[in-house]
Amino acid sequence: MAQLSDFRSLLRLFPLAPLALALVVPACTDSHEGDGDAGHDAPFSGDSDHAPDTYIPPVDACSCDAPPPPPSCNPQDARPITCPAGICDGLDSWAWDGERCELISCGTCEGAECGTLPHSEAECLSAHANCEPALCRDTGGEWLFHTEECEHYRCGRPQPATCLVGRPVCDCGGGRAFFEELGCVEIDGCPEVDPLPPETVCADSGGTWMTGICCPTSCGVFCDEDCASPACACGPLQTFDGERGCVDDVICHTRTVDQTCTTDSDRRRCEDGLICCQNCGGAGCDPEAHCRAPLCDADPDTDECGNNRLAP
Repeated sequence: MAQLSDFRSLLRLFPLAPLALALVVPACTDSHEGDGDAGHDAPFSGDSDHAPDTYIPPVDACSCDAPPPPPSCNPQDARPITCPAGICDGLDSWAWDGERCELISCGTCEGAECGTLPHSEAECLSAHANCEPALCRDTGGEWLFHTEECEHYRCGRPQPATCLVGRPVCDCGGGRAFFEELGCVEIDGCPEVDPLPPETVCADSGGTWMTGICCPTSCGVFCDEDCASPACACGPLQTFDGERGCVDDVICHTRTVDQTCTTDSDRRRCEDGLICCQNCGGAGCDPEAHCRAPLCDADPDTDECGNNRLAP
């Protein structure tokens, strides 16, 4: 009788306890139905006739709205077709070639990524704004696509370094250096260089100090001025810099119509709209390739450079 009295005392103190027990116990019982521990903590399988009172859906690691990965700075697998067949009636698109956005006119595209390209240059540039070539240009530097350096220029000068394979780098100019994610930034500590006589700078950099050429050569071309003053004659892909002498220049490596071009280490590439052609046939091959507009006709035996495969 003492135990019954104690239980009634508990009911007076906690009148809702039986109701709580009634709600909790069946839910726990139902949630553990099954063979042994096989169903313990397992999510509801979808059978509405045996649904537990409380259903917690499984966490899907792929269901989160994660931001898309940033675009790669590697060249996209998309190229313009040199001589497209039929009428060109698609939309223009732009592809990142590893250092700039290249126009692919009216859908004449080949490559696995053609269907994902933007239709404006601004969108292409925006997507690759953090890639080193774009960041260099956007912050006032010059992207030296023709170089094979180990490090970006500092204070307007190449840096002494050793590496197995060189690469293109950024020249930010005097008093500046290139930093990742920042681009060209003003820096302290650039050395003051006392200017040397131009003839000394010319000779030390591999040029030839000549009398009567009036002004330094540019990309191997003598100026049109006629005077007796001496100046520096540099190489065919160089211009003259007063501090560094004869240096390779981007403008000399970008070639126009009928200028020589190549795909080897000196990287003389044709400007947009032109292709590098070596004409062969008949008496043999032209020893040098030149930039020309592609030859697009209906002759299946003639390539874009005008070479006929049936020529003797």
